[in-house]
Amino acid sequence: MSFHIEYPRTIPAQRPGEFAPAAPKFHVGWNAPLTTVVSDYIAVQRTPADFGTERAFFKRTRDAFASAWGPDCFDEVRHSDEAGSTNSIVIAYWTDITRYAIWKHQDAFNTWLASPEREKENVGYWRETLTVPYDRIETIFSEPYYRAGLARTKGSELEPMYIAGYFGAMRDRLPISAIDPLASPYGESVPQGEFLGASRARIRIDVPPNVVNIRSGQYWEKAEGDQLDDYCTNLQPKLETGMAYLKDHAATTGCLSLRALVAVDQEGNELKETSKHGYFLSLGQLERWAAEHKSHLDIFKHALAMRRKYRAARSVVTWHEVFVLGTTPSFEYVNCHAGTGLLRFAHAWGKIVAAI
Repeated sequence: MSFHIEYPRTIPAQRPGEFAPAAPKFHVGWNAPLTTVVSDYIAVQRTPADFGTERAFFKRTRDAFASAWGPDCFDEVRHSDEAGSTNSIVIAYWTDITRYAIWKHQDAFNTWLASPEREKENVGYWRETLTVPYDRIETIFSEPYYRAGLARTKGSELEPMYIAGYFGAMRDRLPISAIDPLASPYGESVPQGEFLGASRARIRIDVPPNVVNIRSGQYWEKAEGDQLDDYCTNLQPKLETGMAYLKDHAATTGCLSLRALVAVDQEGNELKETSKHGYFLSLGQLERWAAEHKSHLDIFKHALAMRRKYRAARSVVTWHEVFVLGTTPSFEYVNCHAGTGLLRFAHAWGKIVAAI
C-alpha cells in the first residue's frame, strides 16, 4: 500500500452521493512517506532559429542534474510564445526537499544562473520553482502504462483510483481540500495592467497563496489508424479551443499564464507529446470553467466517449498534475519580454532586483 494523507473532513466533498466511475483512472502514489515535492521550471528565452543556445543550455542543465543531489527526473520541452520567442525549458522534479536544497546551494549551475553576467546577455532566462506539500498535490492519468512528470520520480507508481468522472473530483483528490477552501486572497479579481519596467533586468514575482499550477499532458506516440486520426482531427482541436478560451477570458477564468509545451528528445527533435502549463488565481475559477463552459465540456465528453469505445486498447494518454501553492514562491525573470510567465503582474507582486 502506498503512502497517503487524509484529514477528517470539515468541508464536504464534491462527489455526488456514492458516485463512482465505471472504470478507474490512475494517480501517482509513492511507496515511502513524502512531505514535499519540488518542481523547478528553468528556461532560456531565445530567437526561434538559435538552436545553439538551446543545445548549450540543455547540456548545462543535464550536467548539473548529474550531481548526487540532482533531481529524480526531468523533462526538456519547448514553448513558442505569442511574442515570437522560443523558450527552451527544463522541468526538474525532486521528492526530497533537503536534497533539492543541497543541490541549489552547492551546484555551480545555480551560481551561474544568479550571476549578473546573465543580465548582460542577448537572451533571457526565467525560473519558476514550485515547492509543494504533499497534501496540495493531485494527479490523474487516463491509462496506467505511460508515466510523465511526477509519475517518473523515485518510488512512484501509477495506482487505480475512483475519485474521478464528476465535476469537483480534482478538488476532492487534494487532501488539503478536506479542511481548507483554498480561496485566493484576491478573491476572483485578477490584477490589471502590464509590466513596464526595464527590458534588461532581473525581476522577481512573489506569487500569492493558493495560486493553482496545472500541467496537463497529451501523449499519442503509440496511436495509429482511427485513434491517431481522432486525436489529430477531434481531440487536439478541442484542446486548443479550450486553451484559447482560458487565455482570452482571464478576468473570469483566473488564467494568469498558459503555455503550450512540446517535448523534445536529446537531439532536439519534437516528440508526439505535449502539455499545457498554466497558472490560475484560484481553484474555484478553474473548476467553474471545467464544469460549465462548452470548451471544456467538449473535451470531457470526447475523452469519456473514446475511453468507452477503446477501453484497454486506448493508445492516446491524457494526464495532469495539479499543485495548489501554499507558500509564496519567488519566480525570477532575466531579460525576458513582458509577456513571459507572470511578468505582467510585476506591478502588483514583483520587484526589480537588478537592471542595466
